[in-house]
Amino acid sequence: MRLIAVIWPLGACLLLGCEPEPKPIPNPYDKLKDSAVVFNDTFMSGSSIQALHSRLFEPTCANSGCHDGNFEPDFRTVESTYRSLVGQPVIKNDPGGTFQARVVPGSASASMLMYRLTTDLGGNSGIMPLALEPDSKYPIQKDSLLADLRRWIEQGCVSMSGQKPDPVDFPPTILGVQVFQGANLLPRNGVYEALNASAGAPSLDLWFALADDNGPASQLKNGTINWSTDPNSYDSQNEHPLVAGTPLQMKGLFGAVVTYDWHYVFNASSQIADDVLWFRITLSDASNENYSIPNANSMFFMKKYFAIRFK
Repeated sequence: MRLIAVIWPLGACLLLGCEPEPKPIPNPYDKLKDSAVVFNDTFMSGSSIQALHSRLFEPTCANSGCHDGNFEPDFRTVESTYRSLVGQPVIKNDPGGTFQARVVPGSASASMLMYRLTTDLGGNSGIMPLALEPDSKYPIQKDSLLADLRRWIEQGCVSMSGQKPDPVDFPPTILGVQVFQGANLLPRNGVYEALNASAGAPSLDLWFALADDNGPASQLKNGTINWSTDPNSYDSQNEHPLVAGTPLQMKGLFGAVVTYDWHYVFNASSQIADDVLWFRITLSDASNENYSIPNANSMFFMKKYFAIRFK
């Protein structure tokens, strides 16, 4: 028996932002063209993306209110599954900030997807899937499905058309922000809340821990820092150079101890009570030039994590 699978084009996405930069992260899979792919029953078994969508993602994950287009990854179609998984950055990381992509071709251990299907993220998010349909076969097929998924990733994430994706160079990611006022670290009221500083402090020493998939964070280039009273608007003339200082070991965003390589001494003497300053940093790696963290595409909680409130 032969089956015909038609891959329908996805709708265009409208990206909204208040800043002209940074450039969106390139998706190396956008060049894939919609096509009619003819395959036989053996192609639908095992570890092809078509088989994984038919047996795992669509019946188990694309449930109403879950990964049915409400949020990424989008498991409604084979194409949306592939494009929203392979090489796409994670939104919520593990406590150690280990993962940079949902699926990393060639490495199941570096893929957040495998982690989410086997581990409770942070001890409070549960192991995916969180809910199943009453007639789901996932509980009895779990081991074989995860083995096939792992095999597909390790074999390079072959696409619907039988091709492997181009290599991806992910932009730098933030692992932690710490600020010294004198010899004391500034506190936060919560994990993602703004730092609390005393008004009139002569200076604050801001430290940043970063990670990059192609080398040490200390080798990132063109590091600058900017600040504003508006988290969505920065003056391009207010860029100041970051300094690669002697590395410090401190707790990071996800609780683990990480290395802080970059810092900047900020003159806070003019700040008064109730002032809030929003900071961002910009760096470059081999493929991502002048990448800002946070940026126009960042969640608001990440912008708040970089902010300082004066009291």
